[in-house]
Amino acid sequence: MRTLMYDAQRELSVVENEELRRYELRLEGTTAGTLDFRVLGGQRVLGHTEVIADHRGRGLGTALIQAVLDDLIAEEVRITNYCPAVERFLQGHPTYLVVLDPSHPAIRPRSRSAPLQQLVHAQHTSLRDLAARAQDPEVDGFARRRILDEFTAVAAQHAAAVADVLLPASRAASDVDTAVLVDNLKKFEQALRVLKGRAYGDARFLNLSIAETWRDAERLLTEHESFETDVVSSLEQLHGADGAVEVARSLAKRQWSSATRPHPNSPHAGLAGRIARRLWRIADSTWDELEGRGLPTQPIEHPNEHSPLTHYLLGTVDDGAVSPEPDTAREAVKRDGPDRKDHSASDD
Repeated sequence: MRTLMYDAQRELSVVENEELRRYELRLEGTTAGTLDFRVLGGQRVLGHTEVIADHRGRGLGTALIQAVLDDLIAEEVRITNYCPAVERFLQGHPTYLVVLDPSHPAIRPRSRSAPLQQLVHAQHTSLRDLAARAQDPEVDGFARRRILDEFTAVAAQHAAAVADVLLPASRAASDVDTAVLVDNLKKFEQALRVLKGRAYGDARFLNLSIAETWRDAERLLTEHESFETDVVSSLEQLHGADGAVEVARSLAKRQWSSATRPHPNSPHAGLAGRIARRLWRIADSTWDELEGRGLPTQPIEHPNEHSPLTHYLLGTVDDGAVSPEPDTAREAVKRDGPDRKDHSASDD
């Protein structure tokens, strides 16, 4: 285990854990953050950066990323980046861009103003939040398993929606490798199946480490985010703003009407894929009902919840169109006073 950085005053260090394929940020002797990596020849592929909940908001993620990149630059190692946190660091510190491998470029920056990008970013954020909560050691074991069940269900629905909507739409974009996206979807769904089976005592997966299983799932999710971002960027360039809104609307609608379990061995593309997903939706809904499985049925909360575009995409009620309830109206009368004259009523 190699030390990349040590700050005695803060009792802070960054080490390279080759066995677990990750960089670790250690604070006062405990692991407070990690950055996953893979080795491809003389190159590093950076995955997901995570700082545990109790230590967030203190700049530890930035310290971890900076120490890692400083070491890679010193060792003349180039990277391919799949981590949004590393991407944000590179955008804010241009001198570090020399670490990027130009033949295998980093993920494309997200355009937050584009509706389709907004939607997929919100879905990815929701999945990341569920994954973090499902691994929080301070959460009761039963609650963690329930959250993990929700994560696998929402992730499976998202993967099915991508296969149903984005995959066919992306075939018109010449710069999109749909075979790579399909392969990632299958591997991601297989990781979801292992996660769920490991949590519920499936004998086939009991010999697997839950921590390692989570790392594989999050690595595949990070790669999926990158692939999906590329697909969405191509679609927005191809179809323009109006076309992207229609794709976003279809994706949001399909997200909540897809199968709630991963099915990695089923067809994903073409007519066979569409038929398989419809059949699995019926089967999964029936099984969910029989076992009383509680799953989210409402659209995820959009970052810009009061935007008319948001209400259009997700089918939610416009806040400004909601009439006050009777109790609210009575409270307004109390606030304004009983002597206030109502000019909307005719005088006797």
